[in-house]
Amino acid sequence: MPLRFAPPRTRHLAVTSHRSGPVHTIAAQGHIDLATDAPWHDHLIDAATSADGTTHLVVDLTDVTYLSWASTAALIRAHHACAARGRHLVVRAGGAILTGLRLTRLDHTLTITPATTTARTATAHNHSEWLIA
Repeated sequence: MPLRFAPPRTRHLAVTSHRSGPVHTIAAQGHIDLATDAPWHDHLIDAATSADGTTHLVVDLTDVTYLSWASTAALIRAHHACAARGRHLVVRAGGAILTGLRLTRLDHTLTITPATTTARTATAHNHSEWLIA
C-alpha cells in the first residue's frame, strides 16, 4: 500500500487597516504564525511608526483563529514603538487568544480589552487556537 500524505494546510491571514481621526485600527483575520508573521509584523510596525497624527493604535485580534507565541513579539515591538511616539496601543481579543495573552501575562505589559459580540464581524469562528512553543 503506497504512503499517502495529507495535502499541506494553507494558512490564510488577512490584515486590514482603518483610520478614523486619531485612531488607527489594524484588524487581523486568520492564522498568525511563522508562515504569516512577516506581513503581520510589517503592517503592525508600519502603523505604530507612521507619522500620520495617530494617537491610538487598536490591534483587533477578534477574528484571529491562531496566534503563535513567537508572533506576540510584534505586539511588544509595536507597544514600544507607540510609547516612544506618545501613542497608546490597545489589543482587542476574545476566546482562546484572549486567554493565551492573559496566561502569558502580556496583559501586564499591554492594554488588552475583551472583544464583545457587537465588536465581532458577522463571521463567527467555531474555535480558536493558541500555541505556546
